[in-house]
Amino acid sequence: MRPMENIRVVELSTMLAGPMTARILAEWGADVVKVESVNGDAWRKQAGTTLSPCTKDANPNFDVQNMNKRFVCLNLRTEAGRAAMRKLLSGADVFVTNYRVQALEAMGLTYDQLKGEFPRLIHASVLGYGSEGKESSRPGYDYTVFFARTGLMADLAPAGGPPLIPVGGIGDHSVAVALSGGIAAALYQRSVTGQGDKVDVSLLQAGTFILCTGILNGFNGRKLPRDRYDCGHAGSNTYRGSDGEWFYLAIIDYRRFPEFCQVIGLPEIAADPRFSTVDSYYRNRSELTRILDKKFAEQPVFYWHELLDAHDLPHEVLYHFKDVPYDPQVQANHYTYFHEYSDGTRTVFANGPVHFGSIDPSAIPCRTSGPIGRDTDEVLKELGYTDDQIHTMHQSEEIK
Repeated sequence: MRPMENIRVVELSTMLAGPMTARILAEWGADVVKVESVNGDAWRKQAGTTLSPCTKDANPNFDVQNMNKRFVCLNLRTEAGRAAMRKLLSGADVFVTNYRVQALEAMGLTYDQLKGEFPRLIHASVLGYGSEGKESSRPGYDYTVFFARTGLMADLAPAGGPPLIPVGGIGDHSVAVALSGGIAAALYQRSVTGQGDKVDVSLLQAGTFILCTGILNGFNGRKLPRDRYDCGHAGSNTYRGSDGEWFYLAIIDYRRFPEFCQVIGLPEIAADPRFSTVDSYYRNRSELTRILDKKFAEQPVFYWHELLDAHDLPHEVLYHFKDVPYDPQVQANHYTYFHEYSDGTRTVFANGPVHFGSIDPSAIPCRTSGPIGRDTDEVLKELGYTDDQIHTMHQSEEIK
């Protein structure tokens, strides 16, 4: 039995954070019903953001957020569509949404509007700027809130250059992981109290939490952004090999510094008064970084990787996104897998962020999305609608 088996989730969300939350719950065993408008989730048409193909049968950019769900299309502007939504919620354990409060209010779907009718329902929301404050109703995206507002985009870029160029989904998926955990906690609480709860995570909240050490640096006066020579210390920095590739050195424990110097062929550095005490080592970090720059430029990155690995000295090669799907360590743990659609389109998907003993990571289902409303009729029949009623609703464009 998977951890979320027999849990019904109704999802009314678009783009990334809300859909990925529901996708994680589906991987954990929940029956997720995604409700879309007649135009569908806008992310269906954003394949170009990841250079992904988009064909009649294959839409990997959309599917990576939406696997293993059932897809229902309801026209929530109609009375019949709203009634069907209410029926869905009557049998649901969790409602996941990233609609702004004003949109939910118009549909009668806020937590306060639902809690009396559905007291056991977990109402889970993705927010942009949080539920309080004058900016709570502003539209929020991964790039604008998680990256720009939290300092990430400005302060992690190298000093003197343009802001960091973001990759979509980092903030959204951080929210999804947090919200999935919050939902699980609320379900446990309900098992004790019998009562549902409101759970929300905002992009601003996730960003300030994840970046709390950076914020602490700023609070304590560290000048940001900075370059490599204004590092914390030279043993924790990036270095470039003769092949132009980079690796990250992580000799965090100063006690291993003399051993490190011996291994790379600079034993005299450990005894140099500029670096032979903890205080001088930190104080002269720029000078030491330049010495190590010159040394590491003598050989390609994988020479240094093998040498440091042989002595169990912490470091890591800077991989490129294109390398990750083929990484033997990634494959050994089933963190990614390759998928071929019925029309021959090939892609790579990442499994969810948690392993359970009850779920074989090599055999997690991969049911892709298909067209808008693929499962509408099936789900409505489960709710008690007859074939004639469903036909009439199709004819009236109340469902699709």
